[in-house]
Amino acid sequence: MSKDTVSIPRKHKEVLLAIGAYAQKLGTKAWLVGGAVRDFYLKKETLDIDITFEGNVEPLANLCLRRWGGTKHKFTQFGTYRVELESGLKLDLVRARKEIYPRPAALPVVEPSVIKDDLFRRDFTVNAWAVSIWPQDFASSFDPFSARQDIDAGLVRVLHDKSFLDDPTRLFRALRFAGRFGWELAPQTKKLFKEAVSQQYPLLLTRERVSREFIKILEEHKPQPIFALLKQYGLLDFIYPGLAWTDKLLKAKTMPERLGVLVCSMDKSGAAFLKSLRLPKELTQQLQTLLEVFEAQRAPLSALTPLQKNVLRILYPQLPPFALESCFVRGNDLKNRGFCGSKISSALEYCCSLQWRGEVSSAQEALDKAEKLPKK
Repeated sequence: MSKDTVSIPRKHKEVLLAIGAYAQKLGTKAWLVGGAVRDFYLKKETLDIDITFEGNVEPLANLCLRRWGGTKHKFTQFGTYRVELESGLKLDLVRARKEIYPRPAALPVVEPSVIKDDLFRRDFTVNAWAVSIWPQDFASSFDPFSARQDIDAGLVRVLHDKSFLDDPTRLFRALRFAGRFGWELAPQTKKLFKEAVSQQYPLLLTRERVSREFIKILEEHKPQPIFALLKQYGLLDFIYPGLAWTDKLLKAKTMPERLGVLVCSMDKSGAAFLKSLRLPKELTQQLQTLLEVFEAQRAPLSALTPLQKNVLRILYPQLPPFALESCFVRGNDLKNRGFCGSKISSALEYCCSLQWRGEVSSAQEALDKAEKLPKK
């Protein structure tokens, strides 16, 4: 292990030292690994920390809950515990392992191993860096794949030539990191990347895995550079044919807002695009209703959520004040005015359109205008 060290933020030292001390007491080597090491080296804030142990993880997860409170969730397949402390710190506690991919794009078969094997299974060299959290050598660097060198050079580099075949999601992640940090693909990695796209490796992935990678891109602080790289390297159509950046996304601040802007910007394929993402039911329903209001260009019959209103204001910045409020008029109002049958729904649509355009500001005004329509 190198005598070099990585500076760990003071606010995380107490937690990491306590976990490392308990692991050392158990005779279990403990390492801070991956993205947290990269981000700490770059002086970037993170509340998501991965810790790898060369031994049983469960006692360490239980220690975290006893010391700092929070919740834990076990992922049985990989022997991983996700612990969310009451402070907001999120810890992924993992047993060091090596992975074997039984076939391209399949989830790996894993077995316990040592830290070097665990680092080698990672996506890129910049994420294959470990720092000891044992008290006796706290913050000491273990960098067998030259992560520091590639970070300093601004290069995204795979660890072996079959990396993209083993896991094609790495194609999306490579561009996400490159776009986030302003990095480039290393020459051999770029060659392998282009070969993977030309051989359509992303089609080996399930739709759910592609969707998860796309959602992570939309969660980035600045997704525009990543979209540019997705287009440059030919990956956008693997997410969905016709998907493209729109500058309206610059005004959307959250992932759901950005997704709503994209769904509404897909012309006639917006609904199909939304369905293809296989998102949680509640979010899908919100975006489906949003799309319907966007396409109809009428005030909604029922109240919109803040998400729906925010996206519609982005898409239609000049909307009048009451355009996104639920329609002033109800079916019974029109029935009381003598409207019958299908004329009620026609008059209701008319009132919603008037409200959308700002031509009425109350139910009375809308009903007075509707009086001129056929009632039977």
